[in-house]
Parts: sequence; structure tokens; C-alpha cells
Amino acid sequence: MKTNSQLAGKMMVYAWIDLDGNKGEVKFGDHFVSGKVTNEEAKKHTVKYIRTQFPRRGKHFDSNRVQTHVWDISKYAKKCKKFYKASKIDDVIRPAIGHYGTVGKEFHTCSFDEVINSVNSELVRAKQPLVQAKLSTKQYNIAEEIINMFEDKQIILAELCARFGKTIWSASVVTEMQAEIVVVASYIKTVFSSFEKDMKMFEQFKHYEHIDLSSENYEEQVQDAINNGKSVVAYLSLANGDLRQDRIDYIFNCPEKTMLIVDEADFGAHTANQADPLITAVGDSIKTIIMTGTNADRAITHWKIDGMLSVTCPELLVQKKESQK
Repeated sequence: MKTNSQLAGKMMVYAWIDLDGNKGEVKFGDHFVSGKVTNEEAKKHTVKYIRTQFPRRGKHFDSNRVQTHVWDISKYAKKCKKFYKASKIDDVIRPAIGHYGTVGKEFHTCSFDEVINSVNSELVRAKQPLVQAKLSTKQYNIAEEIINMFEDKQIILAELCARFGKTIWSASVVTEMQAEIVVVASYIKTVFSSFEKDMKMFEQFKHYEHIDLSSENYEEQVQDAINNGKSVVAYLSLANGDLRQDRIDYIFNCPEKTMLIVDEADFGAHTANQADPLITAVGDSIKTIIMTGTNADRAITHWKIDGMLSVTCPELLVQKKESQK
């Protein structure tokens, strides 16, 4: 008789949110896929399983009004001796999410991104391998281009169209450049949760600690991460505030190798009140990516860039067709 660890299959957990129901709460659960299946097959099987939870609303599910996210946690489940059907491994992970909901015990009141971040953090803590990030041909080429440009340039404008995958691309760049502190600055605060969610999904970026500089003890968090051999992604809101300059002074004066990414640089971050403190902070040494998808001229209103790269939607379509060939 086979033991649990010898069973063929994949232990999956999932999260979904119905954008039109369930009071905006997020469902978190588990699903065991039996047999010899690939990760991709197990994910597709799990999404089909999630769809069965909408027996009378299949068309609603298919209309993309239900967001889903799926993880393969087989190694984690085996470690917990929960690698079998109906093991309730989701309840082992659930405390890491918290924010218990009102719709049912498997629901959580925090945002969809917060659930994803919490689960990813728990998997990293338990040394569960994450998905390997893979760059498209265009992402790889542009990453290589900007890394080469940084050999003799400091401030580079990256005008990257929608669907390019700016977060994973920029995360790959700073990782290859071995930045110990990456400051992600934006006037749009939703950028931060999206950036954190995307990075925490992948194995190559699990050595980063994500720290919001608006936290009361952000200095302690940064120092603890550095002391533990971690790199840091520090999120800096450019919204006006009495403590903003203190945060800028602290993070840009850390002795570790630091890079700056200004994301959505044409929204708010382009004004003198937001850009000038950053320009002073980076001086003539800190490598900087001014990142935007639109209005590049506005994004660099106050910046003296010494390099630029651009990717348009037609270029992506051409590359996609070439890859398909």
C-alpha cells in the first residue's frame, strides 16, 4: 500500500473572488488532483473544480467576473503529512491569511492581492518551491538592453506598453543587477500591492522582503531583513505627508546597493513636489528606472534622463507571431 508521500498527484490550493457577490470576500480552499499530471494540467483541473462551485452561474464564471489564483503546494503538504484528498491543508495555511469572513469559514475579508501575498509568504517561510519566472523574448531582450545601458548611464526612461509585463521585467532587471535595496516609488498606492503580489509569486524573487515605508517600524524591518541576508523592496508613497522626506532620507542613505523604480511615473509622480525630492536623493550614483506605459514626456518633466527604451503594442504583436512560428 502506498503511503501519502508516494501517492501520484498534486496538492493544490486556490483563491477566488466573485466580483459581483459574496460581499467582496475571498474564498480559499484546497483540491487534490490524482494521477501523474503536470503543473499546468493540475492548475487547469483546479480551475474547473472552482467552476463547479458556481453550479447555476457557469456563464458568470466564464465571463471573467470571478478572479482565480492557484498554487501547487505538494511539497508543503507532504511536509505537513497532508498529501491526500480531503486533507484540509487549506486550514493549515488559513491562519497566515487571517481576516476571517462573514460568508463562511473558508472566506476572508481582505483583498484578493492580500490573500495571494499572505499565502506566498507562508510558502516561502516553509521553503515550498514557487513558480519559476519566465521572460518573453521581448522582455528578455529589453532587460538585457537596459542592463547594458546601466554600465555608463544612470537614469533611464522605460516606456513600456500595456501587457508588456513591467513588474516581472523590472524585478528581473534589479535582481540581475544584484540590488540589495529596491525602492519602488509611486503616487498610485495600488501599485505597491500589485508589485508585491507579482514578485512573491516567483522563485527567483523570494529572497526579497517587501516593506511599506509608511509602517511605523519600517527602519527596524529594513535592518532586520538586511541582517538576515535578505534583499529589500521598499515601497515609498509620493503622496504629500510630513514624514515623506524622513523616509526618503533614511532609505537612500542606507549603505547597501540601492536602485530606484518610479512606477506609473506620469501619474502624480511627474510634478515637481513629487519628483524633486527623489532627484536630490538619487544624486549622481543611484541607478533609476522611470517606468511608464503612457505619456512619457510628462513622466520625465523634471528628470534629466540619459537613456531611453520603448516597446509599443505593435512590437509585442509582431514578437508574439514570431514566437508562434
